[in-house]
Amino acid sequence: MKRIIFTSLLLLFSTGIFAQLFVGGNLGFSTTGGKIENGNSSIDKTTQTNFSVTPKVGIFLSEKVAIGAMLDFSIQGEKTPGNPEEIDRTTTFGIAPFARYYAFTFNKLSVFAEGSLGFFYGVEKNKVGSTTTTGPKTTTLGLSAHPGISYKLTDNIELNAIIGGFNFNLSRVSVKNNNTTDVTNNFGFGANLDNIATTGLITIGAIVKL
Repeated sequence: MKRIIFTSLLLLFSTGIFAQLFVGGNLGFSTTGGKIENGNSSIDKTTQTNFSVTPKVGIFLSEKVAIGAMLDFSIQGEKTPGNPEEIDRTTTFGIAPFARYYAFTFNKLSVFAEGSLGFFYGVEKNKVGSTTTTGPKTTTLGLSAHPGISYKLTDNIELNAIIGGFNFNLSRVSVKNNNTTDVTNNFGFGANLDNIATTGLITIGAIVKL
């Protein structure tokens, strides 16, 4: 027993030399709507609202290896004016553990590869007047990998750029509606160098080391 405790403490101490927590993620909110005016009358447009929060936390096991997980919570809503008013809402929960390997570093610039395994569950609901019905339930299980680059601004703040032009992804999407289940399997990999600078192929974010 003493040997097991000593070995565990030794492993904990040895990894603790390199271990460093970091946090990141994003928070987003958007809404669109308006109205159409015609003389003295006006008609409200359909209002769309989106909210998402994806906190990310991880730990550096060494100077080259980091692991962690990202949580996901989002709500997408659409309100259509009328008599009665109609509201469609999709709520999604998810978690995606990830691992990152820093291939090489030159001064403050590093190149890394990151892979993640994500699980997401979404439920759609429709409300017309005072009547609410539950729509399709979507379950997504996906594996993805992509390269990226990082730039160390300070010892505690690091900018990350995920390059979507190079990618690998494997996913299974299951949509259940009443007694019917629709399953879609997706697989893809490759490189898209023609539009490497197009918005959406490069995503820039940051992590803060604690």
